[in-house]
Amino acid sequence: MLAYKYQGRDSLGIPVKGRLEAADKQAAIRELTQQGYYISNLELDRDVQVSALKGALRKARKVSTRDLAIFARQFGVLYEAGIPTLPALTAIRQQQGEQSPLGIALSRLEQQLIGGDSLALAMRENGAFPPILVNMVAAGEVGGTLDEALQRAATYFEREYQIGEKVKSALTYPKFVALVALGITWFLLASVVPNFATIFSSFNMELPTITRSMLTISSFLVSWSWLLLIVTLGLFLLFKQWSASPGGKTWLDKLSLRLPLLGRLASMNAISRFCRTLAALFRSGVDMVTALKLAEQTVDNAVFTQAVQEVTVAISQGSRLAAELERTGLFPPMMLHMVHVGESSGSLDAMLNQVADFYDQDLSTLTERLGKMIEPIVLLVMALVVGLIARAIALPMMQMVNVVQF
Repeated sequence: MLAYKYQGRDSLGIPVKGRLEAADKQAAIRELTQQGYYISNLELDRDVQVSALKGALRKARKVSTRDLAIFARQFGVLYEAGIPTLPALTAIRQQQGEQSPLGIALSRLEQQLIGGDSLALAMRENGAFPPILVNMVAAGEVGGTLDEALQRAATYFEREYQIGEKVKSALTYPKFVALVALGITWFLLASVVPNFATIFSSFNMELPTITRSMLTISSFLVSWSWLLLIVTLGLFLLFKQWSASPGGKTWLDKLSLRLPLLGRLASMNAISRFCRTLAALFRSGVDMVTALKLAEQTVDNAVFTQAVQEVTVAISQGSRLAAELERTGLFPPMMLHMVHVGESSGSLDAMLNQVADFYDQDLSTLTERLGKMIEPIVLLVMALVVGLIARAIALPMMQMVNVVQF
């Protein structure tokens, strides 16, 4: 990866400058164009040594969704109360903690503001704030409605955080049960079964097939557990690397949309994020093309991302949103109808918010249902495995009793 310094203007005409990491100059131009920037100068930054470690450290400094919601809400309240920007940021930083990711980001932001940058430009160069927040703040500064933009941003990030927490909480217990099941199975095969293997070997008798298979698995776990652990870890890392690649992510996202229940969950999540992002940006005064480019970054599904990119190109050429969304074949009729009504009546942001609210509620219900479905399935699998182990031990034990009796 190489580092490039750029200067130009965004879609609102606000001057922008910063640093971007890309494979080459053409990749940097494509990335900046996708963000809606009009670049006047782009040159290689030879003073910066780009490495994977630096990228990881930068990622670690990103502000969480929860902290973004807190920041936007508190900043909006302080700004509306007439408190100047710098004292407001200082108050938030001191309350959140100097060494927290948000505190560190706000400290850098204050220094940039003291240096003369506008709030939106400083947030863009800061690197800790997502593009959607930066663009909402930029539109609020231009339109003189920064307090309203911050309140809308707070509502957006609060909703994102709530949905994420509902999904996590619904799947936490099934994950815990699955880990316990794996732990119990490992303990039985690696610790309990070998003791019975010693007993069985002292009797000269033919063991059932299920018992021989279980003893083979147990012996392998005891002798080669370190190899199994290394192979499992290696396969996991390879899968993570492949799934993070463009081809792997696209293949997995296509597969997820085809699955009976998970496909509906992934589709609703993408549609909800798309609608809520567009609604928040439209209401803040961001133009359609820029809003679509930002929305494509939030859907978290390669299939929807590609579809939104095609819609963005068509919209920039004068097409209507509802017609282009329908052409993708990914969006449901109810949403398309509401988007069409919103375009015709000039209330597109309100309609998109209603669609997002509907799918958020449906998403929450489906996630809870999925969690309740996974739990008994995991328990059933655990019971079957323990039952097979018990049967494999019980069969030769009964044979031994018969040998002793006769």
